Amino acid sequence: MYDLPIHHVCSYLRGVITEVMHDPGRGAPLMTVRFRNPYKNRKDDETIVAPEGIYTGQSLYFGKKAVLAVGNVLPVSAMPEGTIMCNVERYPGDRGKLAKVSGEYCTIIGHNEDTGLTKIRMPSGSKKNIAAECRGMVRR
Repeated sequence: MYDLPIHHVCSYLRGVITEVMHDPGRGAPLMTVRFRNPYKNRKDDETIVAPEGIYTGQSLYFGKKAVLAVGNVLPVSAMPEGTIMCNVERYPGDRGKLAKVSGEYCTIIGHNEDTGLTKIRMPSGSKKNIAAECRGMVRR
């Protein structure tokens, strides 16, 4: 989901939602996001699980310096406590494994900078520690 290379100068990657579609095999809708490849002269399309509140033509930002807005993907350490997110990585780089179903979300409870862990509340109500480098998609 998030294995796109981030350009080292701007520290985020901009994409535009080109299509929102229904997948009969899952409860959440999917979105196709078109990115400009920073290394080659071409456009890349990625299919990602869509959060609630996005629309076709919306710009999304992926990276450390992205703004805290619906649909943007940031490291968990860059989000404040109480942020609601979906498509959260369990381990850094695993492309989002937690809270991917329609209506599910995780909430950031707290950050521990000494250990590099962030505590989140899962959809079931249980609490889990994940690495601060893990990324999540901001949700409404």
